[in-house]
Formats: sequence, structure tokens, C-alpha cells
Amino acid sequence: MLQGFGSREVYESANGVEAYELARAAMPSMIITDLVMPIFDGMRFIKMVKEPQSPAYNIPIIVLSGYLTKAAALMVKDAGAEELLVKPVSPKALYEHIARIVWRQKQASTPALPENQTKDAEQKRKKTGGLALV
Repeated sequence: MLQGFGSREVYESANGVEAYELARAAMPSMIITDLVMPIFDGMRFIKMVKEPQSPAYNIPIIVLSGYLTKAAALMVKDAGAEELLVKPVSPKALYEHIARIVWRQKQASTPALPENQTKDAEQKRKKTGGLALV
């Protein structure tokens, strides 16, 4: 699915230890993980990635799991995952979650526009009935 969305590089790992080493070495733009993995589980993996001293600390994480109870979902969010999906997942649902993370990253990195540019953008949006590009 990821390659179908246009991802240029997709890395895979066989277990939590390999995933952690791969995240630190490759520094991907996003991590998609399960909770059930050999050696150590997804919760431990997420906690290790999200430790402040981890070089992968700022990489957003999507949890894709078939075993996501309400309690587990809360623990996953508390551990630092940005998005949660329950298997089986449709391409549309995965794409929407990825797009939401990308949008949040863009919002966080976009400098605030001066007030007059914000007003101009709002006026353009109203005129066209859609998005205004500034």
C-alpha cells in the first residue's frame, strides 16, 4: 500500500529489536508498527523510540494492530503514538491517517503569516470557495 501511495523507500523488520535499530539508522519520516512482535512488543518499541534521548524521538508513529482494546489504545497514545488503526485496514483509511500526520507536520513547520497576508488568503478563499494558496 505504501508504495502505491508513492512512498520511495519502505523498510521492514522482523521484530521489535530490528525495528528499533532500523528506526535509528534509517530515520524514516514515519513509522507504522504492530503491537504484537517477537523479542519485544510494540509498546516497548514505541516507548524506546519516544524516549527524549532517542535520535528517532520526533518520528511520528502509527499503530496498526488487530488487538487494539480501549485500554491498549490509551496506553499506546500515552506512549507517544500519533495514530491508531485496527486491522484489517483499507488503503483509504491508512492513507487518511498518513495524510493527517503529514498535515500536522506541515502546520507545525509553517511560519505564521503576517495579519495582512492572513486576511488576503481568507478573502481569496471566500472568492474561490476553496483553498487559497499564498
